Amino acid sequence: MKRALRILLALLFIAAVGGGYFYYRSRGAGGATTSSASAETYTQVIQVTQGDLSSTLSVVGQLAAEQSASLNFEHLSGTTELATLAITAGAVVTQGQVLATINDASYRLTLEQAKSDLQAAEETLADLQTPPTALEIAQADVMVASAEQMLEQAKSDLAELRNADLTALENAVKDAQDSLTLLQIQSEQAQRDSLAKSERDLQYSVYWYERRVEQLKALKNPTVEQTAELAEDEVKLADARVDLASVQAQRELTRQSGEAELAQKQVALAEAQAALAEAQAGGNKLSLAQAQLAVSQAEVSLQSAQIARSELDAGADATKLAAAQAAVDKKKLAVSNAEIALAGTQLVAPFDGTILEVNADEGDRVSASSRILTLANLKTLQVVASVDETTIQQVSTGQDATITFDAFPGQSFSGKVLEVPLQGTLQGDVMTYSVPVSLTGAEKLTLLVGMTANVEIQVGTVTNALLVPTMALTQSNNRYQVQVPNTTDPTGSPESVPVEIGLSDGTYTVVTKGLNVGDKILVQFDTSSSSSSTRSTRIGSGAMGGLGGMFGGR
Repeated sequence: MKRALRILLALLFIAAVGGGYFYYRSRGAGGATTSSASAETYTQVIQVTQGDLSSTLSVVGQLAAEQSASLNFEHLSGTTELATLAITAGAVVTQGQVLATINDASYRLTLEQAKSDLQAAEETLADLQTPPTALEIAQADVMVASAEQMLEQAKSDLAELRNADLTALENAVKDAQDSLTLLQIQSEQAQRDSLAKSERDLQYSVYWYERRVEQLKALKNPTVEQTAELAEDEVKLADARVDLASVQAQRELTRQSGEAELAQKQVALAEAQAALAEAQAGGNKLSLAQAQLAVSQAEVSLQSAQIARSELDAGADATKLAAAQAAVDKKKLAVSNAEIALAGTQLVAPFDGTILEVNADEGDRVSASSRILTLANLKTLQVVASVDETTIQQVSTGQDATITFDAFPGQSFSGKVLEVPLQGTLQGDVMTYSVPVSLTGAEKLTLLVGMTANVEIQVGTVTNALLVPTMALTQSNNRYQVQVPNTTDPTGSPESVPVEIGLSDGTYTVVTKGLNVGDKILVQFDTSSSSSSTRSTRIGSGAMGGLGGMFGGR
């Protein structure tokens, strides 16, 4: 409705300007008026004027908060249960206020582990950076000396195995044999010692008292003397038996001891004979291998001790220092990430504002992509205008704007373009750019986020510029031109003059090159909707269409 009204006013204005009308027939040399069943063409002479021009771009937008945020647990991995949500839509919150939480037990454990790992890495780095103490140097020297001694002993043992003393081994066999023979002789002698004689005497005494007791017990009417003698002989028999048992036990112990010693001497002889036989055969292969292994191990131990000692003198290796520092940096990053993740278990208000929307309830399963709350600062509002790709080039930061709301007719407010986005959004087949525009003077209105707003952006202003009606411009071969009267032959065809243009408000266009003030140009229009018969492209309607947004309206 607004656009049609403005176009009509522009046409009436053009029709009223100028000194007179010249009519050309389209098929005549001079050209008068062409009439047909479908169209009638008029040509008007217009004088180039100088003046000011202001161009605006009318677009539609929505009211939005300058500060707004959709809050979610962005550091959450997987899904978990929403533990608390102590807020509702419409609530006013302050910056730093906790709005919702999830269980943080596992996150705290991860942080503690990360801190422990960092401490260990820092201690390793500190050890490398700290010069060795006198005690550490002394301990390293002791380790080297001990390793050297172990190596010498291992080499000595190996040499002893490889160079066995056959004479000593033969003597050892002879000594073992002699010792065994001597023991055997001593054992035989023991069989004939006084201990054996005492045993025989005691055996005879026991036998004699046994017969005497049996005889006395056999008497039918023993005398008092015989009864007393029986009692005395029974006592002597018991004593003799005890003495005999003691002597026999002593003899058995002596025998067993002799046999044990004899067995030891036999084992010693066998070992000496085996050692001699082994040496004569070149030594024990397993023992040699074990001795050689012991030498190798001792050499490795000595080398390690020497390297450790030399490292104390040389200081920390640059590669090890760099690796330790890298480990510390890595652990610090892990701690930082764990702290961020722990902090992320709470949804905290990033600024003062009002809760516009709540999208979850306590107990819901949520993930990193789950939008929990929408927060906005309703004290600072702006309009986000939608500008299509055909006109976005006319918009720049800082341009003035006039804003009206359908919800508040008859009231207008001022603003400025805050930013021109570099990235647009494809809507249908047209790329649309969301341009933020400030809003001033509407503080007393009850505005709600999302309200429709009409925005008229002041895209350009020029003063003392050459102005021509936009309908006078035509385009051919990507160049603009105007038609001027034929100065040599007033009845001849108009002449084309190339021009360069600037700002346009749809009705008038600035000419920057090709014309001067007072020059006369021709404006051609027809009464029908059909296009002109000229081969060049007339931009009167094109400019009105391409710059149609400048005429406002929605």
